[in-house]
Amino acid sequence: GIVSLGVERMIFIVVVGVFLHWLWRKFIGSRRGQLLDKPEGNAAAPVNYELQDYALPRLTGTLLAWAARLIDSVVGKWFIIPSILRRSNMFLLRSFRMQNAPTFHPLVFKGPATSCTTIRLSDGETNKGDESGRAEPIGFCFASIVDYSDAYRSGKTTPVAVAESVLHAIANSDEGSKPLRTFVQINEDEVKRMAAESAKRFQEGRPLSLFDGVPVGIKEQLAVQLYHLRCGTVFMGNEACTDDATVVKKLRAAGALIIGITNLHELGSGTLGSNPNCLHGTSRNPYNTDHYTGGSSSGSAAAVAAGLVPLAIGTDGGGSLRIPSTLCGVVTLKATYGRISNAGSPVLSGTVSSIGPICSCVSDIALAYDLLAGPDPHYPLGLCQPPVEKCAPLLNGSSLSGVKIGIYSVYFKHADKNVVDVCERVVQQLSEQEADIIPIEIPELEEARVAHMVTILSEMSTFLRKEREENGALMNPDVRIASAIGSELTTVDYLMAQQQRTRNINFLNDIFNTVDCILTPVLCRTYM
Repeated sequence: GIVSLGVERMIFIVVVGVFLHWLWRKFIGSRRGQLLDKPEGNAAAPVNYELQDYALPRLTGTLLAWAARLIDSVVGKWFIIPSILRRSNMFLLRSFRMQNAPTFHPLVFKGPATSCTTIRLSDGETNKGDESGRAEPIGFCFASIVDYSDAYRSGKTTPVAVAESVLHAIANSDEGSKPLRTFVQINEDEVKRMAAESAKRFQEGRPLSLFDGVPVGIKEQLAVQLYHLRCGTVFMGNEACTDDATVVKKLRAAGALIIGITNLHELGSGTLGSNPNCLHGTSRNPYNTDHYTGGSSSGSAAAVAAGLVPLAIGTDGGGSLRIPSTLCGVVTLKATYGRISNAGSPVLSGTVSSIGPICSCVSDIALAYDLLAGPDPHYPLGLCQPPVEKCAPLLNGSSLSGVKIGIYSVYFKHADKNVVDVCERVVQQLSEQEADIIPIEIPELEEARVAHMVTILSEMSTFLRKEREENGALMNPDVRIASAIGSELTTVDYLMAQQQRTRNINFLNDIFNTVDCILTPVLCRTYM
């Protein structure tokens, strides 16, 4: 009887296991069928627009916290995560057989390394040439990098006075029930020391560059001497940094006044800018303090939008510069991969991430790019790149005659009406400035979306593997969930994503043979 009972129990367990496996394969797991061969393809071939909207659960507060706990369990690993991946079409690439070689680092230049020079301000140089590309201010008037430099040279103000004013303004912005929380670390003694040194240089007639004395914020994802590299967490960066990231070194060499460290979405892993932990708090949008800034470079975008600094540094792996800059009404640039050194920034998502500037106007972005771009011996991936041509002097007229702007109409209009209306007005303005508007099509956008998500989630979860094991309970719930999802992607998923990256690079190379740039909305909507 005992033996018979044991056999029956074993048979029951096997039957239940087979049934559960069938349920998983049918309703949750990736649906495997015959693999579809992907031809090499080219951008001139007819394109089927397949980019879709996906409805995923929206969780906040206690529900989000419980979801983070559940997703780390066996139930989460076997059922919830596969369901999320399937519902968001993350298994798409498994359906294809691609012959393309994978591209792990999207380097685009194979020539000799070049040197990078600092923008210096000679005695006879005038700053006004950079002003012609700027529109007349409406409402709040932002002070540009050139405005600061002119004010210092003319004696209208000094770096010391500016430092005191900025520190006071930041303190005021964090008072009350709705603090902006743009800066999360400030060393006032260090700021005043740097300001005094800059003021002395101006008194002696030897400013280092246009950036001398210009206040700057640095995202808490870059190493800065005397500050903690916490990356928006409560468990990283327990010791203050003893060296600077390369970008910070370039700013110091140019005389920039580093005000402090700006806020961010924890570990740069979200697009809202939400960070409720005790060391940071969530940055608020200066235009409406009940709204998010967008992320992950939330503090940098908000600091520029609030007029606290004319330049802030952020990072971008999946929109972390572009999204908050758009929602805060400022300007940014995600440069070509490797163009600006990533040395001194943790490799959270190494093959998609770039460091870049946020400013209030295009001319300031051009000046910042001129300073920050170029090879760095501490960043081998950026050693081989073309010479840095100064962008700022090119902004010297309003005509765009001969500039070819590509627009993929169906993608352009895949957004809320208010977004499309604004962007179409921009197209009209560009056309009035004699730009050529060229209709284009971009193949495989849905595949590109999936490839990007697979890449960034895989790289982020790999970097955070040890942190999840040791400090998972201290992570914000949304970051914990994203990391858990990324950990369930396979090496096959990652490899195929890099093959898809090769395909999309080839498509874009073909398109850029006919146009100079592609114009799209940054976001499909401005609210959640």
